[in-house]
Amino acid sequence: MPYAIDLFCGAGGFSEGILQAGFNILFSSDRSPMVQETYVNRHKQLGIKEGIDTHFELADIKELTSERIFETINRLRYGHIFKPGDIDVIFGGPPCQGFSRLGKRDASDPRNMLFHEYLRIIRDICPKYVVMENVTGILDMQMLDFPSVVRDESYLGQRLVKEILEEELNELGYTLLDVQVLNSADFAVPQQRNRVVFLAYRNDVHPIEYPDRDDTPEITVKQALDGLYSDCKRDLSDFANHRIKGETPTVTGTTISRKHITNMEESKHDIIVSQRFSLYQPGENTRAVMNRLKEEGINLRDTCPELFNESLFQVNLDVNSQVIHDTLLNLNLFDKRFNTSRWLHFSNRQLAILSSLTNNKSEFKNVLKSLANRLNTSIENATIFWEKVYPLLNQEYNSDTFHNLLVKGEISDKIGEAILTRKSIRTRLNPETVSPTIVTLPDDYIHPYFDRVLTVREMARLQSFDDSFEFLGKRTTGGDKRSQETPQFTQVGNAVPPLLAKAVALKVMEAINSN
Repeated sequence: MPYAIDLFCGAGGFSEGILQAGFNILFSSDRSPMVQETYVNRHKQLGIKEGIDTHFELADIKELTSERIFETINRLRYGHIFKPGDIDVIFGGPPCQGFSRLGKRDASDPRNMLFHEYLRIIRDICPKYVVMENVTGILDMQMLDFPSVVRDESYLGQRLVKEILEEELNELGYTLLDVQVLNSADFAVPQQRNRVVFLAYRNDVHPIEYPDRDDTPEITVKQALDGLYSDCKRDLSDFANHRIKGETPTVTGTTISRKHITNMEESKHDIIVSQRFSLYQPGENTRAVMNRLKEEGINLRDTCPELFNESLFQVNLDVNSQVIHDTLLNLNLFDKRFNTSRWLHFSNRQLAILSSLTNNKSEFKNVLKSLANRLNTSIENATIFWEKVYPLLNQEYNSDTFHNLLVKGEISDKIGEAILTRKSIRTRLNPETVSPTIVTLPDDYIHPYFDRVLTVREMARLQSFDDSFEFLGKRTTGGDKRSQETPQFTQVGNAVPPLLAKAVALKVMEAINSN
């Protein structure tokens, strides 16, 4: 059985495809402890024993050496002493932050140097075949003064990544195929996900080819999510049945059927968020929703009263902020810490919540206590503040004026942002089409049937993972921790779709068998 190494393995999307294609994965590596938990658990599920059948190395690739890799794999069960030139294939996808068109692109981004480290490992391991996957932004990304792994010099100035890769591999004795962009949807993945795949072969082995597009029709979101809900009474799609029964083989050659659905924990949205999501029709993003509301108008006050009230206070934010400021001064409750736009924004929202609870005494009291904490004062003083400020709020747009504007479709950008927020990328999935590219942020997409974001399992279905594959660690994270942690949503969003990986790995296997 051919032997593979999987670098930057993440949660194991590429590894799933590699295993499905019939490879033994000798060595895999990633720097995230959360990823390690998921990846090692998956191998345990499959009967692949750590330290006997394979090894996962928790490490930054800059710390990896060929000596360390060979030392490790030569202690495995295979009874083979591996040396440079013996490994059949190295798979890898160096992190794409520096290459992606979605973020700030920086030729000198230190994360781009992981590409250099990947080349260094290839040089030292000398595999028969090389596979590298990345975002399409890498095709026109340029490196600044990139240090060669072949020569003791750098490529002066800015050079295209693909040019550097071709030159480096050529000097190492490899032929790089003309680069292709593969769309996951062409390989039975229910998702439009374009990825650049670099394929190279050592000049002394049989050439490799890119996989051909799958002739089967594209898998829709509806087909992808089949069988995840108890009320599903019709026949399931073939895609769903394969996810339930599993496609990744265990060490005995069988697959793992789903015993129960994991990773289906739903995000808890407040009623305002749910009502906001309800405005989106299948396939609509924020801009499309706004254009439709301008054409049709909307009676938000009756259909989504909580969202209406929240939006009313938001469009009056500037005027309300001044009223809040002046009222606090008059009551001798003002503190200089309150004089920030952020503090005033959240205070305005708190007052919006209070205004909607005037008929709910217990909840009103709880929010009033929260307001007192915000004002760093007593309940009595907070009550006085509320009674003084409430009649003065929403003077720019009163409730009736705001309602009439919405019904007529006279919705300015200011009003639109108050209702839908500024997140224009948010989209409700269309169940009758293939999904757009799944990303790491769960709130980019609204469920096609429910007024909520996707679960980890639903995202995993759209990535073509088996249902038996369990994502472990924290479910999500936020703020500064996003750059340090790899929670479940990020593990799924960053993964190579297993079925796309399988299509590529099968072509490598075909080339190996031709040697």
